[in-house]
Amino acid sequence: MNVRPFSSLITRSPALTIIPRSPNPLRSHHRTKSDLATYVSQLQLCALRRHLPKAREVHARLLATGLHASPFAVTALITLYSRCARPADALAVFRSATGPPNLFFWNAAIAALASNGLPADALLLFRSLRSEAALPPDEFTYPCAIKACSDLGATAELRKIHAELFKAAFDTEVFTSSALIHSYLTLGFVDDAQRVFDELPERDVVLWNAMVNGFAQRGQFAMALDYYRRMVHEGILPSKFTVTGILSVFTATADLKNGRKIQAFATKFGYDSEVAVANALIDLYGKCHAVEAAAEVFESMPERDLFSWNSMISARQYSADHLETLRLFGRMRRAGVPPDPVTLAAVLPACSQMAALSLGREIHGYMVASGMRSSEGDVFVDNALMDMYAKCGALENARRMFDGMRERDVASWNIMIDGYAAHGRGREVLGLFEGMAAAGVAPDEVTFVGVLAACSHSGMVEEGREVLRRMVAEFGVAPAAEHWACVADMLGRSGRLEEARVVAEVAGEAGRGRGGRTWRRAGRRGRRGGRRRRAERVVGLEPAGSGGWVLLANTARGGGEVGRGGGGAAGDEATRGEEGARV
Repeated sequence: MNVRPFSSLITRSPALTIIPRSPNPLRSHHRTKSDLATYVSQLQLCALRRHLPKAREVHARLLATGLHASPFAVTALITLYSRCARPADALAVFRSATGPPNLFFWNAAIAALASNGLPADALLLFRSLRSEAALPPDEFTYPCAIKACSDLGATAELRKIHAELFKAAFDTEVFTSSALIHSYLTLGFVDDAQRVFDELPERDVVLWNAMVNGFAQRGQFAMALDYYRRMVHEGILPSKFTVTGILSVFTATADLKNGRKIQAFATKFGYDSEVAVANALIDLYGKCHAVEAAAEVFESMPERDLFSWNSMISARQYSADHLETLRLFGRMRRAGVPPDPVTLAAVLPACSQMAALSLGREIHGYMVASGMRSSEGDVFVDNALMDMYAKCGALENARRMFDGMRERDVASWNIMIDGYAAHGRGREVLGLFEGMAAAGVAPDEVTFVGVLAACSHSGMVEEGREVLRRMVAEFGVAPAAEHWACVADMLGRSGRLEEARVVAEVAGEAGRGRGGRTWRRAGRRGRRGGRRRRAERVVGLEPAGSGGWVLLANTARGGGEVGRGGGGAAGDEATRGEEGARV
């Protein structure tokens, strides 16, 4: 007889399967710890990739298992929502945390607010750390509060925190010191930043980076290079953050030669595979018109982020390669990378130049559907959309956008003026010009090119003459070659060929970049009378008080230095200064 053990009968009985087994406390404890570690790892990965939908699934599982109350889970969730630009969600997790206060998730919450454009809230939370949680800040709390002070321009609060750091003996700690240096430089207190740096007993690469990158961001490129050279001289190996900082200097100064040297260094130490370094190289090459070198870096990247695509698309657009700009945008979409306003502001001009109205409309629709164009709007992006419609001939669409803008800058008016001018709608242009003045927006050189061109195309000589007079007498804008060319064209179209020839000569002199110097030499040779007679003949007004004479007489005396549009000696000196700042 085959006798089975009694225990096996009990175990296998169908009637008993509904009775839950008594849990093994030790096994349950280990499983809980294992599950928590798994969930936290998943949240960290989601934060790294900014994958919000997957993160919400993990959050739901944490809630279902009751593991969401763990300080590790709370900290991971706050950090995740911060990285995904969801500060409200991060704060909701923080406020719902139970149990005794924990400095880890307080730090995470302060960092979430500080890094997501809520510096005032970050400082309030920082100040309530002692009053609500009775916890002292540590070396990870202070840098977030310091950044908040910098973003707010709260100098007094920053100095107060600096004093607290000194009392707490955190003033020589790497992260707090680098945050202080960066904030002082951002707020323009260069001496304070250098004092903090000089008083440190030891300086590692993080502190050197704070000086290099801080001066680079302030546009003090010579100082940034000086600290970089000192850093290398003292035997500190530059990090990838040093490389990106110094590349930004060479990008701003268009120093392609030294930029290539930094690329060679980055390749030697393996930094070239870092996304941030590759992005900085693409930006450098794109802005130095070495677009094929930028493309080589881009194509060699094993992984690309949004900035990679934006930099490469901008490089193609910057080099006027409009077709390749649109092709890259298509690749970006197929790669599943959602564009942002920077992307679209670079692509829309390519749509304009390629007359790709259908793609432009599609982009406009995407921006509306994705909420990228809110009711408040974005002037820069709105201008790009309006320019696309105007250059593609869809003037009614452009005008609807213009009329719907809550805020307009001078570029907004210029785009609409140029659009109407290109289609010979001179009356609409003059109406916009008057509306611009009534709105308190000062016209610039570009405005007057559009208005004068419209007068030329519409045969409005007297109106054009009045615009020319007001340009100098009322708005203080000196004429350039483009303005003279419009006037010459206007006179030629109306049959005033002799006057057009005289103005064309003036346009030619200005176009060769010799306008100011030519006028000054003419004055020294006693030819001012000839210039005056030509001015009177061209403009057709009396010498006394005439706009045309004011325009040319001022040019003769000051080499074109009339109001905001001045050039001449001061302009030459400014140009020499800019060239001298290059490294």
